[in-house]
Formats: sequence, C-alpha cells, structure tokens
Amino acid sequence: MKITDHIKDSMNESVLCWLATASIDLVPNVSPKEIFSFFENDVIIVANIASPQTVKNIRQNKNVCISFIDILKQKGF
Repeated sequence: MKITDHIKDSMNESVLCWLATASIDLVPNVSPKEIFSFFENDVIIVANIASPQTVKNIRQNKNVCISFIDILKQKGF
C-alpha cells in the first residue's frame, strides 16, 4: 500500500499507533506503540520495545494491521 501525503500527515499528528498481529494459530495480539514513522512511500517503521509476542507472531505470520489516530480530531487510518 502506498503511504500518501494525507496518511503521512495523519501519522505525524498521531501520538500512538496500535500494531495487531496473530500467531500461527490465529490468536490475536494488539500492542500499542509510541515510536513509529514512515520511510519513503511504502514502509512503516515501528520500534520494538518490550514486545516479545508481537515479534514472535510476525515471525510466524507476516500479516499485520497497523492503526493510528489523532485523538483530538478523532480521525486516523
């Protein structure tokens, strides 16, 4: 997915994002992340801080969902 300028602006205004993963057995895990950014137009970078289940899940199942919201505007992606 291309990260548009509109999405980049929204990311820059957000304080937290949530990274959702699932284990190989499809057990969901959602973890808040405070440090995230984008690179060019197609990469989202998320800091791995004390998230052993998230890392384990991504190694087993590369499907993830990331969401972020500007809490004052109540809008996000």
